[in-house]
Amino acid sequence: MKRYFNRIKAAICALAILTVWAGCTKYENPPAVYEDLEQGGDGTVKRKVLFISIDGAVGAEIKKIMPTNIAELLKTSKYTFESVANNNTKNAATWMTMMSGVSADMHGIEDDSYIPKPNENNPHATPVGYPSILYRISTLAPTTKSFVVARDQAINTKLLVSADETFDATSDEAVKKQVVDVLAKKNPGIAIVQFKDVLTAGEQYGFSASQTGYVDAVKKVDGYIGEILTALKARTNYKTEDWLVILTSNHGGVDKSYGGDSFAERNTFTIFQNNNFKQLELKTEMIKSMRFFGFYDAGQSSYTYYNPIAFRGRNNPVLANETMYDVAKTGEFTVDAKVKMNPTNGAFDYASNAPFLGKNAARTGSTSGWAFFKSGNALTFFLADGSTNVQPGMGPVSSAGEWTHIAAVVSTINNVPTVKVYVNGLKTGEASSATLNLSKALSTTGLTFGYFPYIFSGRPVDMQLCDVHIYNKALDEAAVKKNATRVGIPDAEFAGSGLIGYWPMESLVNNKFMNKITGNPDIEAQGSSRTVLSGNNLPYVDPNAILIQPEDMFTQIFYWLEIQTQRTWNLQGQVFLNKYEVEFLKP
Repeated sequence: MKRYFNRIKAAICALAILTVWAGCTKYENPPAVYEDLEQGGDGTVKRKVLFISIDGAVGAEIKKIMPTNIAELLKTSKYTFESVANNNTKNAATWMTMMSGVSADMHGIEDDSYIPKPNENNPHATPVGYPSILYRISTLAPTTKSFVVARDQAINTKLLVSADETFDATSDEAVKKQVVDVLAKKNPGIAIVQFKDVLTAGEQYGFSASQTGYVDAVKKVDGYIGEILTALKARTNYKTEDWLVILTSNHGGVDKSYGGDSFAERNTFTIFQNNNFKQLELKTEMIKSMRFFGFYDAGQSSYTYYNPIAFRGRNNPVLANETMYDVAKTGEFTVDAKVKMNPTNGAFDYASNAPFLGKNAARTGSTSGWAFFKSGNALTFFLADGSTNVQPGMGPVSSAGEWTHIAAVVSTINNVPTVKVYVNGLKTGEASSATLNLSKALSTTGLTFGYFPYIFSGRPVDMQLCDVHIYNKALDEAAVKKNATRVGIPDAEFAGSGLIGYWPMESLVNNKFMNKITGNPDIEAQGSSRTVLSGNNLPYVDPNAILIQPEDMFTQIFYWLEIQTQRTWNLQGQVFLNKYEVEFLKP
């Protein structure tokens, strides 16, 4: 079935959905970017996008099968078989993430109604609506024609209702025929395509290259893709068109099921192909971390405005053995961790001097204890004995989703208590005080990760934290740099290292952050758990080690079409193709 939507009708339909989503929520309309629809006679090259999802294609299994046309695409592609979907791998949730540029945790879509579920912490609040990529394009570049060919009718009638034309298909072969027809007769600026037979085969036979039925389905769809690419190259204006072909899957699967958060269910593949690209496989070390977002204070229902998903340790009383994480116990001390400060906006901006890791009961100047603080783009480490404090500044850290290794080392140098601080293995600050009494640097507050609700109220944090280490000795610069260039510490290095606390922060067990140092305290959590997978983009990592996630589809498409995204959209996707502009931007 074919549907036509002119721009006015599309806008009305999209706004109707947004009204259901967001009540009176208003969206800022930036100035429109007007583009010529047809090719000019001067041979000007026009950028276009063909986006294809092979639903249910597991990245690792596609790599094993390596069908013919996909293998050919790789020769001019940036690609990975290790891209990762969100924790929610249901069909509607994964498609919404690809088409909205925000994670399933943010958009809250669960089913084909494409209406977000209520916030369980504040069920009476109006859910936030996140418009689709085609709605955004229709607003900013209304002459860019969009076409959708999908197996799931709700994609056409609800999610991507803003398309100029949508086509329902009852089989993958019908999808292929319709896309070939669109490419032959229409002039799309962006075409979005859904294949679904691989997903059906996975449910019937199993999502594995060892299952003949699954392999056959992959190879058949690969043949359809070959026919589509042939039709693309046969277009009349192909020589004056610059196509980005994106081939991906919405989620993977395990055994005969999907929908959960296992790695096999989240494992997808992604290919970004353009005739000018040099072949490059994107491989990355993945970091599994906890996201601290908002804050948690029991009984404070008004705070649910911030969608509280955060953690904190105990503030009163502190366990006796948790005092080992006070500087006072040994007079020497090192704490280091990896942090990723997520972009914030408006009400979600960090509070001034907001702590996120430490043992400190209040921020009143010299309250005994220690903590890392964030203010603006800069970090500070705070150490106090009750009457004297030192606060060496650590300098700026990125708030654009990049991982940073931070460390603070406390020792006595020439009889003067001194704190040295490091960012990514390099010393960035130092402070000392002859009147600071390290034997009194003791806090009654438990070790806290994330928001400190007993210090600040009404302001959230949005960050990820992992690989937290505490030593009862002062590490030298070489040891700090070693931790900055790796994720995790081998068990063989525990003995004699002075390591007394090591929390990978990958997940919760019985609502606790588990300590890898046997016999030393685990730290209780409060709030809702949220585990995040991200690529390791620390400075010492290969810059081509890029983790691709479904949120990136939105931002990569906008980048390719040269349409500016807006900060107020709160997108979570990255742009990475700009790293390779020397390959495809011609002087």
